[in-house]
This record gives sequence, structure tokens and C-alpha cells, in this order.
Amino acid sequence: MKHIIYMAILAVFVGCQSPSQQNNNSSQPKEDKEYIEPEVITFNDDDGEADISRNFYFIFDVSGSMNESCAGERKIDGAKMAIFEFLKKVPEDVNIGLMLLGVKNEYGIEEVVPLGKNNLDQFKAQIESAEPTGSTPLSNAIIVSSNKLVEQYKKQLGYGEYRLIVITDGIASNPDLFLKNLKMLQRYPFIALYGIGLCIDTDHALKNYSIKYTDAYNYEEFGKALQETLSELEAFDPSDINDEDFSQLGTN
Repeated sequence: MKHIIYMAILAVFVGCQSPSQQNNNSSQPKEDKEYIEPEVITFNDDDGEADISRNFYFIFDVSGSMNESCAGERKIDGAKMAIFEFLKKVPEDVNIGLMLLGVKNEYGIEEVVPLGKNNLDQFKAQIESAEPTGSTPLSNAIIVSSNKLVEQYKKQLGYGEYRLIVITDGIASNPDLFLKNLKMLQRYPFIALYGIGLCIDTDHALKNYSIKYTDAYNYEEFGKALQETLSELEAFDPSDINDEDFSQLGTN
């Protein structure tokens, strides 16, 4: 039996909050956001099953600048250490997936761990072998990764949680297209976007579109930001956005 439900309504029904329904702890002023109509999703009971599993999809930057130094470590080495510690705390019953950003192919991105359970060892192996290579096609990564979460959303018939975690040390190769794709991500209010900027010296577009964004200038801050992605989502009044600086999570 097919049924159609507006995602915004379903998100409330199953307890999933959207980026527009969460505290955004960016230190930057909010820009006026145009209203984006939620996409209508068609569910088919024959192709899915009601499932309340949590889903965490990671975009990990392996662009050339990750070869640079930050807080006394090569960026990619420090990030790997923090991610390995984080993986020890990831529950076994969640679905996780991994996309590498900045690889040497036509699109500059590659899904190396499909979203699923019991794949922490595969996730760790891919992180361990990753080395800095290309550019920073964040616009491509946002589109493809959000599509992966939408596919999973349909499989779970709209139940569960869906989080997209972007780990990057640079500005998008195509900033205008990246901003456009971030705006269009609002079509999917069940996807909670988290941004972690590693030793970035300038403002990042993720700050205005993530429910939580961290400017991490050392790997303690980076690790704490990763841990925050596992925390419970909290509902709030969208008219009362808190601009508290989330970057002050940790110190050396």
C-alpha cells in the first residue's frame, strides 16, 4: 500500500527534529532563510519496514589541505586519532556510513562505507587508509549524501533518526553551488546537519545551516564535537534561536 506524507508532519509524528527545529550554536549571525517547501515522500510498505534505527552518515574531508599542520599535528593524522576514539563509543545498533571528500575521480567524492549496521571495522579501515589528495567538492557531497539518507528514510518508512556529519578543513570548491545545495537540504526536515570545521580561518557556510557547528582548533575540541553528534536531539521554539558559540567546547 502506498501512502504519501509530508516529511515535516512525519518528522513531528516520529519524534525526528529538523535543522530548522533545533538549536543552532553557530557564533555567526543568522541570515534570513527563504522558505523551502518540504518534499513530498511516497512510502511503499512492500519496499520497506517500520524501523526506529538511528542513522549517521559522515562526510570526511581528504582534500590536499588535510596534509597541513593544525595544533602540532598533520590535520588528517589528528583527525584520525579523534575519530578512532569516537568509534569506540558508537552504539552497535546504529547505521553508519562514510563518504570521502576530495578523492581523485570525476566527482571528487566516494562512498566507501554504505549506510548499515555492524560496519565499524570497515569504517575504521577506510579512515586509517585515507590520505590527502584533491579539492573540496562539498556541493557534490551534500547532494549525494542527503540522497543516501532519503533512501534509508524510505526503507524505514519514515521512522528513526537521520544525521549528516560534515568534517572539513576548507571552503567548498564551488561556494555558490554549495550554499544553494545547503538551502535545498531544507527539503528534508528529518535530516539533522552537523558541521565540524578543523582549523578553518574564515567563516563557513555550514555555520548557518547546521543544527550544531564547531570551529575546532585542536583535537580535543574535534573529539568533543564528534561526541556531540551522538547526543539526543531536543525540540525547541524556532523563534528562539540560541547563537551561543559552540566552538568553546574544549581547551588545550
